[in-house]
Amino acid sequence: MGQSMGNFRKMSNSEVGVDPISKWRSVICLLVLFGVYVLNQANRQVLPVLIPAGVRCYYNGTNECDLHTNPTLVTPNKEMVFPYKAEIQNDGICDPEDCIEFTNAQQGVLTGPAVTIVYTVVGIPISRFADTRSRVIPLVFGLAVWIGMVCLTAFAETYWMLLLAQLIIGIGEATCNPAAFALIADYFKTTNRAKALSLYYFAVYLGGSLGYALGAVNVVLCWRWTFLIIAIAGGVMLFLVIAVLREPHSDETGVPYKSDSYYTVKETIQELVSCKPYVILCVAASIRNISGYALGAWLATFYAKHFDQSSQEYGLRIALIVLTGGGLSCVIGGFCADRFSVDRRAAKALIISISQFLAAPCIIATLLVPTTQASYGLLFVAYLTAETWLGPAAAIIQDLFSPNLRAQASAVYIALMTLLGGGLGPILVPGILELKPEWGECDKGVGYALAIIVPTCYFIAAVLFLVVGYLMKDVPVVLSDETIYLTYDTSEREGDTASEKSWYGSRRVSEDHTTDGHISEAL
Repeated sequence: MGQSMGNFRKMSNSEVGVDPISKWRSVICLLVLFGVYVLNQANRQVLPVLIPAGVRCYYNGTNECDLHTNPTLVTPNKEMVFPYKAEIQNDGICDPEDCIEFTNAQQGVLTGPAVTIVYTVVGIPISRFADTRSRVIPLVFGLAVWIGMVCLTAFAETYWMLLLAQLIIGIGEATCNPAAFALIADYFKTTNRAKALSLYYFAVYLGGSLGYALGAVNVVLCWRWTFLIIAIAGGVMLFLVIAVLREPHSDETGVPYKSDSYYTVKETIQELVSCKPYVILCVAASIRNISGYALGAWLATFYAKHFDQSSQEYGLRIALIVLTGGGLSCVIGGFCADRFSVDRRAAKALIISISQFLAAPCIIATLLVPTTQASYGLLFVAYLTAETWLGPAAAIIQDLFSPNLRAQASAVYIALMTLLGGGLGPILVPGILELKPEWGECDKGVGYALAIIVPTCYFIAAVLFLVVGYLMKDVPVVLSDETIYLTYDTSEREGDTASEKSWYGSRRVSEDHTTDGHISEAL
């Protein structure tokens, strides 16, 4: 498009067709979305933490590796004993022998595929609804379902009830990120989007640390009360979502925005598949997520079995590491991505790649060092280097696609990386232990398995993120409603490309001008 040369202003939102959203309202909405995601992640993490701390039963007070190496430990009636009974410090709040029996393989399914299967199936159609009809309604529906299933988890009496609850929790989780990504993209300009998404993704670490901390207070509350507390907090967030979040408006009349020019399903698939950086990004994020799910599902078990620590000991330490190391890494990644992508579009992908290369040796050392203190120190360094990727990766997707494709592109991205990461990560550990039974489950068995899976995924993902950065330079930048409309005032200075860059972010403005005094934008 061409406009008169000189000083310029952004056109009014009524001209653009999008109702203005104040800075403070955008921040408040981001905080509400952040709160929902914190609870989402806390619930996802607290189950793997509580499994070795009381949810799962063992026979005769032994670990299953002891049963494997010495079957005589099992009495004929296979009496079940709660392994951390001595730690419980409550007066009748719950029964310390209230636990559920399941195997390593079942634990892997419960903490991985149980959620990801439903998440993948439900997420994409919900995202299409978010792109074409409403962003907020799917979020409200999903959060209500999520609250109900967390309550069911609290009252579960068998493994199959736990599994059912986790399956349906996947519906609630599937509605969260696609709608939230699209709302954040609606509320924030391109130049602030990676920071906003990184702050949103800080919930992964705050929620994860909260999950570990709730595992630590298991000695007082017991596991069923822990899930009930999470469900109550979910009810509070549901009220805030209904009270605060609003759809983006199509004009100053306040009519909620609905896309009149959305893609068909076939066109959507064609658009996504034809975008090479997006395809490689999905593969890279999926492989990177394998390591994240593997650590999330088995890190607590590693410290409980290898270092013989209680839930109170490992819960508080890991909670602090995840919150400080992971959270700081996430925020730094977002701010660096926005800062350096002003002049270099590939910067977001390059920052992710470098961080994964640095994190790989740190996590290997974490899992193999002989002392607890050294392991926790190295775990902090590993989180500090590894967790830069979530916000910049999500921002790349928002930059690649127009507003009426963002939620669907995000949903496919999230579904793929959740299906592969959540489906494979937690079950690869018991799979490796089955292949190497001499490692057992005490000593370093879980640590060895994680030391194989996690750094391998880091290295492969780092290479693929490099490829994404290389391909980004060949993809035209999509003009969205907040960047297309610039009006130039010929009475002021001419050709201020530096100001244009500050508005466009990573977008390029050509210096080739047309003969009638207009500027052509080659984005």
